[in-house]
Amino acid sequence: MSEPLPETLALLEERIAEARLDRAEVLDVRALSARTALTEGEIRALLTEGAQPPADDIEGRIRRRVRTLHETRLAANGRTRAEVCKEVAGALSISPEWARQLLLGKKMPNVPDLTALAAYFGVEQGTGFFTDPAPIVFHRELRRLLGELGGAEEGPLVRFATRHGVVTLALRGRRLTPRKQEALAVMLEGLLSGGEETER
Repeated sequence: MSEPLPETLALLEERIAEARLDRAEVLDVRALSARTALTEGEIRALLTEGAQPPADDIEGRIRRRVRTLHETRLAANGRTRAEVCKEVAGALSISPEWARQLLLGKKMPNVPDLTALAAYFGVEQGTGFFTDPAPIVFHRELRRLLGELGGAEEGPLVRFATRHGVVTLALRGRRLTPRKQEALAVMLEGLLSGGEETER
């Protein structure tokens, strides 16, 4: 990583202020926790000028992050624990009971199982998502956010406008976060495609 965590955090704060974004929304502790599988306590500590969260052992860290990722995904997609356990058991060629123990953080996955879990959950950082120390995981997420905010001019709304020949977008001086831009672009796409179907 090119900048230490406190410097990246300072850059992000600067970008938020320049764009007049809602800091609490961009640096939402619960959302950051869901995306990184760090605890909310770890996120709060790291947001305090990049302070170090309490030290942890790597096995505890891995088990906790597997459990957190599993619970976050369950809440997001509304699937049952039994369905996910069965799928994971198939993906890892293990019994559903062993899969359940892994997903609940009660058992420690071996390296092949951890690699397979990263693939199953679509974690682009691979096993590092589970094994990297909290400051590294958090720094990676801040760099991603910084990239999103830096590319706001090239964001989802601009791509939408270009695709549909829109000359200007009047947002009345408001800057939208990349997530809000994406939501608005999806909504506008839906309205336009609905209109095309009606014309037919």
